[in-house]
Amino acid sequence: MKTRTILSGESIMKLSVAVFIVFSLAVTGCGKKEKEQKQAEYPERKHSEGEPLLVLTKHQLEHIEFAVEPVEEKTVTVPLALPGRVALNDSATAHITARVAGRIENVHKVINDRVTKGEVIVELYSQEFLTMQSEFVQSEERFKRITADQTDYSTARAIYESAKRKLQIVGLTEKEISDLADTHIPLSFLPVRAPFDGTLIEGGVKQGEFVQIGTDFFTIANLSKLWVIADVFEHDLPLIREGIQGNVVVASYPNENFPVRLVTIYDMVDPKSRTIKTRFEVDNKRGKLKPEMFATVHVNAVFGGRSLKVPSSAVLSSNKEKYVFVAVNDTTFEQRPVTIGFETQAYTEILGGLKAGELVVTKGTFYLKSERAKETFVEED
Repeated sequence: MKTRTILSGESIMKLSVAVFIVFSLAVTGCGKKEKEQKQAEYPERKHSEGEPLLVLTKHQLEHIEFAVEPVEEKTVTVPLALPGRVALNDSATAHITARVAGRIENVHKVINDRVTKGEVIVELYSQEFLTMQSEFVQSEERFKRITADQTDYSTARAIYESAKRKLQIVGLTEKEISDLADTHIPLSFLPVRAPFDGTLIEGGVKQGEFVQIGTDFFTIANLSKLWVIADVFEHDLPLIREGIQGNVVVASYPNENFPVRLVTIYDMVDPKSRTIKTRFEVDNKRGKLKPEMFATVHVNAVFGGRSLKVPSSAVLSSNKEKYVFVAVNDTTFEQRPVTIGFETQAYTEILGGLKAGELVVTKGTFYLKSERAKETFVEED
């Protein structure tokens, strides 16, 4: 026969209290354990007093695009695209002008004709030219009759040389002068010749026109070697130097590159565009390039030296101050002011504030900036 135990009210009360205490201890233990685990995953962010340090949690690092790169002394290639235009080569361009007054008797070439050096372009009838030939023949005959021991030998020689020099200046060749000395038969017309191989690009005269000394017949240019005049912005000027090579592209041949070489950097800055003119030489033996074509010069400039460089994406600005975030360890970052030098789209020169080998944040910088701003705001409150 089983005996039933009947608890008194006081016993029931004691038992209830004991159960409550055990349950409370269990709940407290679980909460503490969960809190410790959470703190391990998401530690409290602490900043050393006076130091701009930022500590990120594991959760934050998992949810942002993040990258770091070392600070290095390196040479960087900077591609530049310089706008410009194709231009005549001034050293291979000349005006063909009248050297004596006269009347145009024959026109052998017209504008856009290609000519070779020495080829006759125009023939000119000139009384002045006929007089020059006559003076030469007389001085040459007199000089031949005088011997070196005679007193007026030097005078006769000087007169002869002067007369010959006049014929050379107006354009006669040595053979033509020699033939005149031998035959004493003057040329009826003065031949006007091309000074070098080229194309007659401007001008033009007509038969029967009367011209004065200095009248412009044609402008001749050797189009086989042209210039490209390109503009360089002030901040890109340190990147280029005379002798640098590249390629020019024009709209007419977008898939074709024409090699160029920088020969001159001009000394003046255009006050409106804030650019500096540069002159490139380009070979044009195939004749595809035409003066005044718009062009783009592509060069790979070298941004070198022994200075430190970081990706430009790592450099931030605040109140006219430049700074970067330096990775102290995997989760801690220091906001550090830096002094910068030359900047390009890809890299920035560091003159102070960093050492070679330090890691700077290149991706995720704006997230760090916003987190740092939050902390600063909280500290001010």
